[in-house]
Amino acid sequence: MTILELQSIDKKYSQADYFAVNQVSFKVKQGEILALVGESGSGKTTLLRLIAGLEHPNSGCILLSGEKIAERNKSVPSEKRKVGMVFQDYALFPHLSIIENVKFGLIHTKGDKDKIAKETLDLVGLKENYSKYPHQLSGGQQQRVALARAIAPRPFILLMDEPFSNLDALLKDQVREEIRQIIKKTGVTAIFVTHDTRDALSTADRIAILHKGRLQQIDLPRNLYEKPINPYVANFFGKRNEILATATVEGFYTSFGFIEDENAKNYQDKVRLFFRPEHASLTVRAGQALSGKLFKVSYYGDHQILKLTDEEGKKISIKINPTQSVQNDARVHFSLHSYGIESAY
Repeated sequence: MTILELQSIDKKYSQADYFAVNQVSFKVKQGEILALVGESGSGKTTLLRLIAGLEHPNSGCILLSGEKIAERNKSVPSEKRKVGMVFQDYALFPHLSIIENVKFGLIHTKGDKDKIAKETLDLVGLKENYSKYPHQLSGGQQQRVALARAIAPRPFILLMDEPFSNLDALLKDQVREEIRQIIKKTGVTAIFVTHDTRDALSTADRIAILHKGRLQQIDLPRNLYEKPINPYVANFFGKRNEILATATVEGFYTSFGFIEDENAKNYQDKVRLFFRPEHASLTVRAGQALSGKLFKVSYYGDHQILKLTDEEGKKISIKINPTQSVQNDARVHFSLHSYGIESAY
């Protein structure tokens, strides 16, 4: 069931020369975790604020659980939208205990607020910490308090602004998994904003990529990485190699060698071949006799990145196993497992 729908949303701030959000439309299903990603100024935070009711669109319509909450002059107040919000800095009250912070989010909730707050804190793994204050908790624990406060009123949708940005690298992986499990356990629909592709790839069910206010692609993480709709999406998720090639009946001639491919006959003359570093592997001279001169090896613990050049100085990167040994200035032979093809014209 669709819980949230955005229809042709436009938002332009006064004095601005361009739209912060431009003709954005998508749907979010019940129980789904959606990540909004993009560079600074891409419109992702504005979109989150529009859903929360902190901003109003210039045009378009927002529906939450089938009800129109923003359209033309109509705007349901944020406190009546049944939307939970976790801010980037968590926004916990330092003078209130953990349970008091959570109960603060239950102002408009009927029932035993103390019981609901304790049950929610138990759910996020903070049992027996009720009387502690925010400064007595780690960054990850503070985030879980903020999460508990947001989901305690049982909102239709949970919104999170850069939820992992304040965590150190060692804590991030653990917290990402914990937050995902908590959200899935409650069944709440969640949308979070991030500029970190690892946050999005490891946490979200789907990812929406924004660029200059426009939605570029919304899809499963694997599809965005392996089947990007345009170069911006492809390069957003990391390094992508690009080499020019000449298409023939037998295959593609490149400056790194020949690639036998019967699909080449479907292309005319010059094309661009795209592949990620992990889509290539070292090989002997047999088969696809691609090769390049090695000029740099970067070691990252769990993998290595080889930098290769052709005779004209064109550079590409290949990802290999950390145990594989290569010699500087050597000629390295490699093959491609997969690659994309586009016309060069």
